[in-house]
Order: sequence, then structure tokens, then C-alpha cells
Amino acid sequence: MDVRGGDSSTPGGPLPVSGIGGLTEDSYGGPVTSWGPVAAGARRNARQTVRAVLYLAGGLPTGLVWLVSCTVLLGIGVATLPLVVGAGLVCAAALSGIPLAAVERSRLRWFSGGETPRGGLRGRLGPAGGGPLTWVGRRLTEPATWRELAYAVVHSALSLAEFVLVLASVVIPASLLTAPLLRLFTPDGRLRVAVFLADSTPQALVLVLCGGVCLALSYVVLTRYAALRARLSAAVLARDADARDRDQERHIGSLVRSRARILDAYDAERRRIERDLHDGAQQRLTGLVMTLGLARLAVADSGPETRELVERAHEQARLTLTELRDLVHGIFPAILADRGLTAALTTLAEEFSLPVTTDLEPGGRPDDAVEAATYFVACEALSNVAKHSGATEARLSLRRTGSRLVLEVYDNGRGGADAEAGSGLTGLADRVAALEGTVHLSSPLGGPTLLHVEIPCAS
Repeated sequence: MDVRGGDSSTPGGPLPVSGIGGLTEDSYGGPVTSWGPVAAGARRNARQTVRAVLYLAGGLPTGLVWLVSCTVLLGIGVATLPLVVGAGLVCAAALSGIPLAAVERSRLRWFSGGETPRGGLRGRLGPAGGGPLTWVGRRLTEPATWRELAYAVVHSALSLAEFVLVLASVVIPASLLTAPLLRLFTPDGRLRVAVFLADSTPQALVLVLCGGVCLALSYVVLTRYAALRARLSAAVLARDADARDRDQERHIGSLVRSRARILDAYDAERRRIERDLHDGAQQRLTGLVMTLGLARLAVADSGPETRELVERAHEQARLTLTELRDLVHGIFPAILADRGLTAALTTLAEEFSLPVTTDLEPGGRPDDAVEAATYFVACEALSNVAKHSGATEARLSLRRTGSRLVLEVYDNGRGGADAEAGSGLTGLADRVAALEGTVHLSSPLGGPTLLHVEIPCAS
């Protein structure tokens, strides 16, 4: 937090002290100088150098451990190859690059701040189905196993050279920078540091200057080489992880497109069923109701039993027709296909059992899938309002925000709605998600409840 004070002439700003050297002082007396960015840059460079030194020097232990382990396994395995244990040791030597690669990935994540391979071996170090022998056989046939083994060989050779480089880059500049002091501890006053020689104090001071130059060169060499080494290692060790990520992205994209196609086919089938019922069974049932109505008039002079039977048949046929019309409307309302989403939602609000205030912005019709998903989400939401909320009124709004269609259903009920408790919204949320939309439910205890739905729409 930056808290500053000042007088009326410089509200919240620094108070001038002397104007000498560009120094100013804020209200708590702390000096503010132009050296701040320089100091921050120096600290950043120092951290980079230390990180590069530790990364390069840390490769020697891992390289030596792997080299000794692999040599022992391979030597004993070849010597005992006629025995079963020899073949197992040779296989272990071939697979020895796997744990080294895992350690190297961890070192890369530390060096680069977590930007390089993440979990490249996740799920691959343990046997998966079929037992350890199946896993070993599968790993021996994977190109990644042999690539990691080759990396281990190269790493073990480079680690020694890198350690020598780090040692020289640290020891030589440090010795040169402390040459005047080290010269005091030599018997004859002569100091030799690599190719540098100092017989006198002026020459030792020259070595100090040379040490500064070597220190700058060491910084450049170590940081650049460590970055190059990390990039090359990441290119080898992250190849499989990147390939798996790309495969997973393609698979997810395929699943999303497949789900969208299934929803389109589902909506088309609902429309077909609605048309078949409307044009077929519903029309024939309407004709039956009219025929029974005429029959009721024809038997007006008949006995009471006959008239009662015809009356009952007419009433049952009329109720069946009403139920069929409701069923057809629930499958896919004709008004949605004929007049669009705004008209369908208006009719839905007018026929609802509670007072519903509508705020529907007219606009171009979106895709059929978007219209259907939005309409059925609104139906399910209003149905939940009537069944569970105890509300006395509701509000239904529809608008466009950029390229997204936004539906909101509000009620003043008791709240506490849970989409996971079988409210019917879970399936509709999955339907919206297939269209890359989102569903948000806000329903605190005591109310009110707000359902917010956003679906991308091209038109």
C-alpha cells in the first residue's frame, strides 16, 4: 500500500527537501532516489545468475547417479544374461532414463518457473492394466523410452563439463576480484590466477579490473547457456506431453462437435414427432371428437344408457385430445418453429399459473438449436418456480449482449434452489454447455432466485 501525506500545495505527493542530487522525501521520511530501477535490475540479474548456477551445477549429481546405476545394472545384467535375472537387469538399464527424465522435468519446472513440461510422466511410471511385465513391454516399445535413455547418456556427459564451467565461472572471477588480498598470503608475493600473474600491488589491482570483466562474461555465459540448455531439454522431454495435449484437445473438440450434432438430431427428431402427432393422431382424434359430438345429437331421443355411453365417450375423447395437444406442445411447440423464440416465451408467460413480467427484446432469430435450448430452459425454470419456490410473481427477460443471447428467470420465492438436487436444470445445463453456453444459478436461502443463461448466437 502506498500511503503518502503532504500539505495543501502538494496533496498526496512527495515533499521537496533540498533539490540537491534529485533527492526527495515522502511524508514518512524515506529517501526516494533514481537508483531504484538500477537496484531492481541488479537483484533480478543476481537471481538469474544464482538460478543458472544451481541449475547447471545440480545436473552433476543426477548425471553421476544415473551413470553409476546404469553401468552397474548393465554390467551385471550382461554378465548374468544367461540367467533370467540378467535379462531383467538389462531391461532395468534400458528403462533407467525414465526416472532421470522425471527428475529433469522437475528441475526444468524450477528453473523456468513452471512454464516447461508439467507432469510429462504422469500415469506412466506405474503399471496400468496387465501387470508390471505388460507395462515393461509397452515401455520398451515406446519411442519416448529410448529418447529419454539417449537424453540420459548426453546429460551425464554434459553434466561434468557444465559443472567445470560453473566452477571456473565462479572461482576465477572471485580470485581475480580478491587478488590484492590473496597476494598477501603468498610466500613470495606472486599470485597466479589461471593465465593472470601479479607480482606487485598495481598488477593485483589490474587483476581486480580483469575480475570485473570476467564476472560480467560469466554472467552472460552462464545465463545464456542455462537458458539454451533448458530449452533443448524441454524440447526433448516435453515432446510426448505436448503430443498428448494436442491429442486431448482434438478429442475434446471432437466430443463437443459430436454432442452438438446429437442435439441437432435430437431437436430434428422432436420436430418430426411433433409434426407427425399434429398432422396424424391429433387430426384423427379431432375428427373422432366431432363424430362423437354428432352421435350425441343423433341419440338424443334414445334411451338414457345409450346417451350416457355416448356422452362419456365424447368427454373422454375430448380430454384425450387436450392431453395430446399438451404433449405435442411439450415435445416441440409449433409457435417456436413458426413465430420464433420471443413469441413462444410470451405465450409461455401468458399461460403460466403465476403472474410473469416479461422483458423480451425483439431481434433476429438465432439458430434452431439456440432457440430450442433457450425455450426449454425457460420452461424448466418456470416449472420449478411453480413447484418449489413458493413465489407470488416471476420475471422473464431475454436480450442480446454482443454475440450472446442472455436469458434470465427471476422469482421472489423462498430460495435455496439446488441444481444438483434433481431440479431438472442439470440436463438443460448440459444442453447449454454443448452450445458453449453457461448457466448460473443464484438462490440464497430466503430468496430471491435468479437463473442466468448465456448462449453464443451467430445471428
